[in-house]
Amino acid sequence: MKHANALVHGLKQRHVTMIALGGVIGAGLFVGSGALIATAGPAAILSYLIGGAIVILVMFMLGEMAAKNIDSGSFSTFASQYLGEWAGYSVGWLYWFKSMITITIEAILLGAILHDFLPGLPVWAGALLMLLFVISSNLYSVRSFGEAEYWLSFAKITSILICMVVGVSILLNLQSGFPSPGWTNLTAHGGFMPNGILPVLAGVTVVIFSLGGSEIAAVAAGESENPRENVVKAIRSVLFRVMVFYVGSVSIVILCLPWTDTASLKSPYVSLFSLAGYTWAATAMKVVLFVSFMSVMNSFLFSNSRMLYSLSQRGYAPALFGHTTARGVPLNALALSFAVCVIILAVHYASGGDLFLTLAKSSGAFIMTVWIFIILAHARMRYTAAARKTWLYPVGNVIALFTLAAVLLSQAFNADTRFQFVFMCVVTLAIIASYFTLRKRPEFGVLRVQAER
Repeated sequence: MKHANALVHGLKQRHVTMIALGGVIGAGLFVGSGALIATAGPAAILSYLIGGAIVILVMFMLGEMAAKNIDSGSFSTFASQYLGEWAGYSVGWLYWFKSMITITIEAILLGAILHDFLPGLPVWAGALLMLLFVISSNLYSVRSFGEAEYWLSFAKITSILICMVVGVSILLNLQSGFPSPGWTNLTAHGGFMPNGILPVLAGVTVVIFSLGGSEIAAVAAGESENPRENVVKAIRSVLFRVMVFYVGSVSIVILCLPWTDTASLKSPYVSLFSLAGYTWAATAMKVVLFVSFMSVMNSFLFSNSRMLYSLSQRGYAPALFGHTTARGVPLNALALSFAVCVIILAVHYASGGDLFLTLAKSSGAFIMTVWIFIILAHARMRYTAAARKTWLYPVGNVIALFTLAAVLLSQAFNADTRFQFVFMCVVTLAIIASYFTLRKRPEFGVLRVQAER
């Protein structure tokens, strides 16, 4: 029987696996990839390789920690255990804030697609409607969320694989209406790195924003039937996800489309179908994009509410957010998430609707900061434990840490990303400062992490 205010282990292995496979396919891949290629040129491949290598290393570290202690707060709990309460508090709230940005971005994109199909429906109204719709899949039970996400992820994985097949057919000269460009697009328009290294490093931020859903598998596994076994399987699949869905598909786009063709890169995957002569591609891809954005919203709303629940359970957030329904749903946490998304949405449109790229880049900076905490927590765990060392430890920790730090610092020297860097620093410092202010209260942190009980 479920204890009061406890989550329910309602997800099956197939749910966790599909959440892990499909959780990262969304706006960052279908929309962000084109913008990144248009900025960095063919060298955008390096952005995806660097970002992909980092996420593989970090997720393997997260997987090893999760196998030792599965929890709804996941990496926030690990940070508390191995780095101190201030770290767990900071990571949890940073991730919660970052997720709010991601959910709102996806809602805005969904609203734009609805507006294309229903011109009389304003984008803001469509975005609000999708927020209400997606939150409903999280309200009933964790099983309803898992089933919805299973089929949404299945649809978009199938779609991206079809896009890749079409792209490969173009490269192999199997499309009679469009001759294969071969390898010319790698160097024919100003060289492989036409705009220098800074756009490539800035692109890593966008890539990491795109891959920022990888950690959701660790959160979702906490509510599955076999948490430890499922989280390890899900996180091990990250290598396949990164290399196929991101590095593979983006490489195909770069080979097929000149990086100077900004019109085609606004929707690169639609352009692949158009080159192959499929006139229905634009409409079909809008449906695919709609499903993809809804899936990412669904996943992040789930992980976001669970993170807030975990923070509340450990005394790092008000107790009311640790309450669940009879079906194990943290209703108050979901309600707060919805309210904050509406506020961000209002700010976006009040600013003239130009906040998308700013939000995306700042979101990438936040997730990189969270991953730095994961790297440090894992290093601390390995240092204090006599257990078997993980893959590439400690070299992997050093490489991932310094690469993330370099990419973050590069934002300060790039006029296009300086605001996002400063914004991330201000928010992070404010959250850390709030911990040291609030910890003086007797009710703060009354529940400790497992290592301190």
